[in-house]
Amino acid sequence: MPNAALRSRTILIIGGGIGGLSASIRLAQLGYQVQILEARGSAGGLASGVCAGDFAFDAGPYILLDKPGLDWALQQLGIAPETLPLTPIEAVYHVLHEDGSTTAFDRSLAATAARFEAAHPGSGAQYTALVDRTFAIHQNLKPFTFKTHPNVLDVLRNGSLRYVPFLLSSLDTVLKQSGLPLPLRKGISIWTHVAGQPVEQAPSPMAFVPGLFHRIGAYHPRGGMRAIATLLEERALAAGVTIRYHTKVAAIRTASKAVTGVQTEAGEFIPAEAVISNSNGIGTYTELVENFAPPEKAKLEKLPLQSPGVCVYLAVQGRNPPYYIRFKLNGTGCTAFVQPGLLDPGLAQDGWYPARLIAPLDHATAAELGSEGQHQLMDELLADPWWRENITAYRVLHRRTTFEWGREYTLYHDSMNPVMTARFMIKGRIAHRSPFVRGLYLTGSSTHPGQWVSFCAISGVLAADSLAHDYPVAHA
Repeated sequence: MPNAALRSRTILIIGGGIGGLSASIRLAQLGYQVQILEARGSAGGLASGVCAGDFAFDAGPYILLDKPGLDWALQQLGIAPETLPLTPIEAVYHVLHEDGSTTAFDRSLAATAARFEAAHPGSGAQYTALVDRTFAIHQNLKPFTFKTHPNVLDVLRNGSLRYVPFLLSSLDTVLKQSGLPLPLRKGISIWTHVAGQPVEQAPSPMAFVPGLFHRIGAYHPRGGMRAIATLLEERALAAGVTIRYHTKVAAIRTASKAVTGVQTEAGEFIPAEAVISNSNGIGTYTELVENFAPPEKAKLEKLPLQSPGVCVYLAVQGRNPPYYIRFKLNGTGCTAFVQPGLLDPGLAQDGWYPARLIAPLDHATAAELGSEGQHQLMDELLADPWWRENITAYRVLHRRTTFEWGREYTLYHDSMNPVMTARFMIKGRIAHRSPFVRGLYLTGSSTHPGQWVSFCAISGVLAADSLAHDYPVAHA
């Protein structure tokens, strides 16, 4: 890789999502001139907000399950974690199963295990053992989260070799080994439905989730998840980063397999020796990099994609306590009812609260349904009475299909990222430092597996550090 010092050229970052913003702050603090090219009129990407009616909503994610990861990223960016006020979630989520039974998860491990024990004798101890085991593995493997490409030597040095069988397993295998009854296993694996993959293909680290909210806690930032994007955008601008809004990149220009700059949709060529892409990892290579090798392009195009699903933004009268998220399982899928008003009663306006009704969809299913079919699905979600318990009235403020997600957030094929299967995670996902194009680096959810917002922030730091290693700043 190059080790030539950069003297005058600006580092270009394509996309001002969480990863792009984090990378920009890191580079600006290291002495680089940084310019973000953002297709939308505001930064934050899928972690930004959306206004509907008189309410402000989170656009994408709705829960923070990896506070230590976000804290690490903020500290690397010179931001004190306490700058971002967080509300701990005590009643985390509730699952309504197909047979009408329920499974609920609280922050308290003791309370959750006791509830399981009452419904399924013996399961309380089994669940506690699973949490203890998986959290111990998580703590051991945690340092790898903060490395761009851990290798076998890192595993040996960290004493993690004994956990290789766990990493090679699927989530389904780990949960079956716990001995827990099927309803509890289905409740634990609800996040696989949200992420759009079968539990048989989901990676074993998804079993870390219970340990994270029991041992560390699940959180909701004051002002919503979008508060993270707002904080990073403010800090980027304060650090001297230039953000060009409404500037969509059409191509990454190359010569001799090295970056030369980018071409905007308006036809402007912007020279650059190094570029960080916060666009979708697959789309960066298959749609933006010119003259990309066809064999590698074909491999990337075969990766399964994760759909953002459909979302109905609501104003509701009443709340259904105590669970912040209520899920309903339906075969291989689920629906989520998210109630931020339970965490922040101040969100109420004249007795109305904001809420979201979300249905994750398999990417192929979303495409097959089409726009009309997705709107019909949202009608069916609204008509289903399960989510309206204790809700006396509701108003639909906005609907969003997968196609609208794709258009509004410039997504690759109306997807968020590749599906995080066990096989894909083991391979390392898409590298922060491009192995194909010199001077190209990638950040965002395609490059770093894990809890979405925090890991995007981590990936921004790691991509920036990779660039800084290869292209140190020239000092006068």
